[in-house]
Amino acid sequence: MTPRPDVAIVIPVHNDEQWIRAALDSCLSQTHADVEVICVDDASTDGTRELIATIAAHDARVRLIEMAHNVSALQCRRAGIEAAQADFVLFLDGDDLLDDRAVALTLAKARETQADVVGFGVTVLDADGRTVGGYQTRLAPVHDALEGDDVLRGLFPTGRRSQGQLWRYLFRRSVLEEAYRHIPRDVVLRRVNDLPLMFLVAAVARRYVSIPERVYTYHFRRGESGHRVRELDQFEFYLSALDSTEAIARAVDQIGATHNDPALVHEAFANARQSLVSNVLGYLTKNVSTELQSEALMRLHDRVAPLDVLIAAARFSRESLEVLVAHADRPVLGERPVRSVLLVTATLTTGGVSGVLLSQARFLLAAGYRVTIAARKPGSDPSGVPDGAVFVELSGDDLAAQVEGWTALCASAEVDVIIDHQVLYSREWPAFALAAATHGAATIGWIHNFALRPVYDQNGRSSFLQSHLRILAQVVSLSPLDVGFWKLRGIGHAVYLPNPPSPMLLEASSSTSPRPGPAGRIELIWVGRLDQHTKQVLELIDVAVELGRLDVDFHLRVIGPAWGGFTAEDVQKEVNRRAVADRVSVEGPLHGTDLVDAIDAADMFVTTSVIEGYQLTIPEAQSRGLPVAMYALPWLTVVQGNRGVVSVAQGDAAALATQIADIVGDPERYAALSAASLEAARVAGSYDFATLYTQLIEGRLPAEFSPDPTLDDARQLLDFSIFFAERAALNPRRSTPQRDAGAPKTARRPLGRKARLARQLRRVPGLEALARRAWRAVAR
Repeated sequence: MTPRPDVAIVIPVHNDEQWIRAALDSCLSQTHADVEVICVDDASTDGTRELIATIAAHDARVRLIEMAHNVSALQCRRAGIEAAQADFVLFLDGDDLLDDRAVALTLAKARETQADVVGFGVTVLDADGRTVGGYQTRLAPVHDALEGDDVLRGLFPTGRRSQGQLWRYLFRRSVLEEAYRHIPRDVVLRRVNDLPLMFLVAAVARRYVSIPERVYTYHFRRGESGHRVRELDQFEFYLSALDSTEAIARAVDQIGATHNDPALVHEAFANARQSLVSNVLGYLTKNVSTELQSEALMRLHDRVAPLDVLIAAARFSRESLEVLVAHADRPVLGERPVRSVLLVTATLTTGGVSGVLLSQARFLLAAGYRVTIAARKPGSDPSGVPDGAVFVELSGDDLAAQVEGWTALCASAEVDVIIDHQVLYSREWPAFALAAATHGAATIGWIHNFALRPVYDQNGRSSFLQSHLRILAQVVSLSPLDVGFWKLRGIGHAVYLPNPPSPMLLEASSSTSPRPGPAGRIELIWVGRLDQHTKQVLELIDVAVELGRLDVDFHLRVIGPAWGGFTAEDVQKEVNRRAVADRVSVEGPLHGTDLVDAIDAADMFVTTSVIEGYQLTIPEAQSRGLPVAMYALPWLTVVQGNRGVVSVAQGDAAALATQIADIVGDPERYAALSAASLEAARVAGSYDFATLYTQLIEGRLPAEFSPDPTLDDARQLLDFSIFFAERAALNPRRSTPQRDAGAPKTARRPLGRKARLARQLRRVPGLEALARRAWRAVAR
């Protein structure tokens, strides 16, 4: 009587004539020779069957089972298991190889530990025989041992891509048979035919162990997987991967009903389905031509709800979000009644963006809308949330979880319109906008800085915004020139609106009289974040030095919180080094009446920012009657036509000091500027914001807020683009001063400066040719 073999090696084959001899040789050369090799031919049309039959005639360990018609590898493996005599099973694909120690090592481990499943490492080779290290690493065993429910939890972890390759394991045959009882015999899976069986095995197995050795050689991109999609019908092959989870959905319900942890079974299964959806979407992104992507995406959406596709992309295929954005329809405001508005930011603080959001909430509540305020990150201060508004802090460890929470919030709050205040500062907002659209809510993006801020920041976000703003119902900026910029870049739905007044501006007395010219020591004040990059705090010290040279008796208070690692102590060190400590005091942030008192105690407001969107501190200071001296920011609507503001060229500290000295030395001019400041503050707070916001969210904003760009707009934008590119290249961002006391601001190594400038010009729209010429000149 022939003894039963110890291990069955089951090989499903289909047109593998080119590789099957090598595969069988690797089976027959095992150091543990007590094996049976069961080849199940899935209706091959080449010489595969004949070759196997020839080898079987010379080695009784090889058997051939022929399927009458193509039933897919899923059913071929079932036939092989049913024909097997051994208690343990290895699977081998017809174009792969086993290490000659594979049976010996895995069988010994299974017998030693009484395991149902033994995992092992895999060598991955590309078509040229080179190791594919990344994939090989991902296939390596993660766990040494798992027991009970942890087998499913460990082999199909939620939050990670599911991997169902059967050829990575040795199985106890009885576990395979139990899993197959849940799979109908008529199920044919053209793609991903191993994951259903592997998932069910993981759900019923009670013990898993692993060995570190790589005893399987997988040949990447042989067979049908991984090919370019050249015709739309070919995409159906990749789309059929979704059949594999649908085929066992009922089985999962059955197993879950009797499992120790039903929630685990369903969560792991949902994760596996998301993995497959993301795989299909990944193929669509990488392998389908741009011309075919739209139709391919429609076919995917026929199988999977758009929200589920989005969540799968957010969790496992972030690069595919670009495809979803590219083919998304822009929502249109005014197509449905608006009753509920959601305002969103990163964290709710006492800063400028949060102040704008909270003011909007008050105006929208006054207009009769339900208002919800959401923070996407922890650490908010909700004390300023107005009565009647609901505050929510989202949770979630990853983008996908946050998107799921976002859609739940949109549903529970019955949100009609969202105003997102983070579009300039985040690259994740498109996922939230797409999620809201699946709920029927339109998203409005609010940009809180000048359109060229990304050029100055050197972060490449201008191109990101240009390609993503198209999915927003409306893009709100803060000046007509911003609208011109975005329209010139193809964002035709751009508008501008002034920022709402702060509580300080709203509470300023309309009967405040102009201030008389100051007598004695002049009190100057600067208020803002200690942000050297944009606020240019250290420029204040240059101004102080210049005022000292003009023999002006003054004192300057610098008030504001630390920012980006730059603190009041850092500024104070530079104040001390420049020997103006008796004239300049650097303080922390002030709020409420303390800040109002500080402004009221001052004679002039000074600002040295290089870039702003809507500098709210200007109308706040003017509301208390202070004249303003500043570096020019001509696009700001708050300074246009504002006769209470005196400005000089950017970086000209001497000119700014001269203007301050002239103003405080001329009582009549000072009084006139003070009166003009009060008038400008009145104008800044005179808009009917409740009406403007109603018109915005209902799609009825007057055309005057969306002017078409002019030739002069284009000229200004070009000038500003060059200015910010040069400034960013010549003065890279620093949180602490590096310049020697007596050195000019532009003292840099000439070649490095020009090279940086040439690089920056490449990022400015329309200046690519100039950048190339500059770069060649630098190289010479």
